[in-house]
Amino acid sequence: MTGERGFSWDEEERLAALRSYAVLDTPPEPDFDDIAHLAAHICGSPVAAISLVEDRRQWFKAEVGLGLRETPIEVSFCAKAALSPGLTVVPDAAADPRFAGNPLVAEHPRLRFYAGARLDTPAGLPLGTLCVLDYVPRDLSREQGMALSTLARQVVAQLELRHAVVARDEALAASRRAEARQALLVRELHHRTRNQLADVQSLLGATARASRTIGEFYTAFSGRITALARTQGLLTEDYWQTAPLRSLVLSELRPFAEESGRVAVSGPDLHLAADLAVPLSMALHELATNAARHGSLSAPGGRVEVTWAEGREGGKRVLTLDWREQGGAPVRGPAREGVGSKMQRMLELQCGARVEIAYAPDGLRFRATAPLVEQRLVPTY
Repeated sequence: MTGERGFSWDEEERLAALRSYAVLDTPPEPDFDDIAHLAAHICGSPVAAISLVEDRRQWFKAEVGLGLRETPIEVSFCAKAALSPGLTVVPDAAADPRFAGNPLVAEHPRLRFYAGARLDTPAGLPLGTLCVLDYVPRDLSREQGMALSTLARQVVAQLELRHAVVARDEALAASRRAEARQALLVRELHHRTRNQLADVQSLLGATARASRTIGEFYTAFSGRITALARTQGLLTEDYWQTAPLRSLVLSELRPFAEESGRVAVSGPDLHLAADLAVPLSMALHELATNAARHGSLSAPGGRVEVTWAEGREGGKRVLTLDWREQGGAPVRGPAREGVGSKMQRMLELQCGARVEIAYAPDGLRFRATAPLVEQRLVPTY
């Protein structure tokens, strides 16, 4: 947009600058009210206003003698005055072709005199005016004009100060949120570290009791630690809050998922809290390892289907996950208690899951039904 004296600006940039002050539609403030009253007093005018010109309206941050907070842009004196830098004086609006047809001039309240000092941002973008009005034709003295321009600069100074205070408060609030988030993260890290050490200790003991040789122990324990690390990696991506269930399942079945038809995975997108994600991922690891060694994935035509769904039991959200194998070697129950039994108990104890295992002739069946508890939120702002 170009003003009457050649000064140009981008209207979108001007509106963005105006809105960046976050002052539109705010309650009256004494600092701005005092400037409007002082302008009316110095200029001997019954009406004064701090007018901010938006795209469809002019809104008054402060006003004296108007009794309005805004008017449509079509009747705005200030919108036209803002086209010219500095001070705009209209001694008789009824005799000025720019304003003679304005309803505020031709009809009630029949304004005749207008003087407005433009409010310019430090970058020179016009926000509106500090204006005075009267119902009779008149003029301003040189001193009154200078005072009105000085007060207009004070309006902009107040806007800049207000903007700086808001920015400071936002920065302080962001700093406090960051500190709170850091404290939560540290506490969560301590909690997860203690839990992870307990998990490792439990895995170590269970694997040692179930292994017949050092080599068998090393292979089994390494696999379980790797599975635990993968789950912890997924959790740390979300600040130890949740891990996607689909990723937990696929991370264990990925070596077989590339073979067409061997793995089928389906269910809604669910994110599990850490207290459920860790024991469930370990159970999935045991199932996948067993399937690869002795179950359906150990035979060329075998396949695994994993499905899950969210439901409700007793008014609470629950997850039901099913693991079904078919096409593998004939299924027999374990001859003695192993890590699989330990994982079943871990699910039951750590996350309140209900576990069912069936050694059907055509393949292993596993079902876990567990409460979907809300995760402890760590802010991510």
